[in-house]
Amino acid sequence: MFVQTLVLLLKSAPTLDEIQAVLKKHPVTARMEDGVDSWEICGPSVVMDYREEDGGKYVVDVVNRPWPDDLDYDNPESPLHQAWLAGHFGAYLLPESLERAKEQCWRWPEGKEAVEEATAFLRLRTTFLLDSQTEPNEDNWIPSDFDPAAELEELHKVIAELLELPQVICYFNPQGEVLRDKELFLETDKICQENEIPPLDLWSNVRLYRIDDDWVLMDTVGNSQLETMDVEACFLGDAYDMNDVDQLLRLVTMYLLEDPEFEDSESVEDENGVTWKISIELDSLCDPPREVVRLIPDDGNIPPDLSSESDDADEDDEDE
Repeated sequence: MFVQTLVLLLKSAPTLDEIQAVLKKHPVTARMEDGVDSWEICGPSVVMDYREEDGGKYVVDVVNRPWPDDLDYDNPESPLHQAWLAGHFGAYLLPESLERAKEQCWRWPEGKEAVEEATAFLRLRTTFLLDSQTEPNEDNWIPSDFDPAAELEELHKVIAELLELPQVICYFNPQGEVLRDKELFLETDKICQENEIPPLDLWSNVRLYRIDDDWVLMDTVGNSQLETMDVEACFLGDAYDMNDVDQLLRLVTMYLLEDPEFEDSESVEDENGVTWKISIELDSLCDPPREVVRLIPDDGNIPPDLSSESDDADEDDEDE
């Protein structure tokens, strides 16, 4: 039912009146005082128009309980598990995304402790089905000109208003495993708007793991929201600057947004003139399991065996 999903973690749950009061540029057209069916699907909520010609809606619902990070994965018949499978927490979400976001919170180190105060959350979601009078199918329920990046950028305008709520701790992108406080979210969004580039840093995290004593892995997570693959780079940790590799991962993501047809045997050159060999891998080295574009520098060094399961990579406790 929902297309894109962004979240705000809260110290306490605001009322619908408080939520409506901060949505000055997005007039509320409907309220659902009791939500829909259950909190897992939709708590008490407000609705705003979005792409009216296509029947689009923003839905902001408040859930007065902590973010359910395990998604009741071990109980497939539970309402929470079923709601997760139906996409009510994000179309591409896997369990423990908040835990991984805390562990890899490089841009906002204070976030790891700050989110421990969260007792509630807001979901901001888009849908084209709320007023639909016909049964949807795979071919007609999303507009033909749908652009996932453009839709996320529109969602940021609503998030910016919701961040004025005093109960907000931070922004959380569960599918991209991103945590940002209000100031960092607004600063990043503004810089990207001024430079006319997508704010990838707010949609997908760049993470750091150790493969063995010498080799490390950096990857993106969350590019599925943009309908493209994540990118991972494997390299000798002492030979490369982590910030340079971070930029390379973002650069390749930008390439993918323009042309998703990368193939094995291709290569890409980073800003320092280093050539990185490309391969398309069906299984990522780290959770969540997904297809990725893998980069390995063509520098004469032989990487270790990378055929191990995704949970074999160890977390690195160094900052980028």
